[in-house]
Amino acid sequence: MRLAMPDAVHRLPMEAPERAVQELATIIGRLRDTPAGTAAEREAVAREAVEAARGEGAFLMAVVTPPDAAPAILTGVVLEIPPAWTDDVAERLRDSLEDVGGPDVRETITLDTGLGPAVIVQRVPGVEQARERRPLSLQLQAFIAEPGTDRMLLLTLASPATDGWASHQLLFGELVASASAAGGSVEEEESFEHHTYRLG
Repeated sequence: MRLAMPDAVHRLPMEAPERAVQELATIIGRLRDTPAGTAAEREAVAREAVEAARGEGAFLMAVVTPPDAAPAILTGVVLEIPPAWTDDVAERLRDSLEDVGGPDVRETITLDTGLGPAVIVQRVPGVEQARERRPLSLQLQAFIAEPGTDRMLLLTLASPATDGWASHQLLFGELVASASAAGGSVEEEESFEHHTYRLG
């Protein structure tokens, strides 16, 4: 599977966790304009974020910073699915997410990609999440199946702020729509265990 990564997406090297922590700490310092003396605090925050993403099985983690938008985090996880993926199956998944996806599901759509239909879910926290003291994070999630396999890519873009959310929605939609079959040699592709993705 190939995804075209926009310039606003800074991918962290999740295959090298320590480097990922250092890069994320540097990005946090730049975004928050923090003084040099807070390096240990930034590193602790970065380490917690990277370890949490890895604990959830994420092989992709990136900081997304479109102009005039609050920073967001993009993660990618591999899911197993039945090998048959059709428009009908995608619509059934979309309907299911609307019915049982939780009270924060505000909108679901299907989007055509070079791999077939992808399902996108927008999650916006409400009073239910506030009452339960759960993190109030806006999310976009995309389920992108890889035809002829039993795997699917779950992309999640999360931001704690509404600033520039429309820019994030546009960027995420373009990223998902860019999904296509991986091309080129193995050396040109990114591998995660036995799953191969090219994230250009």
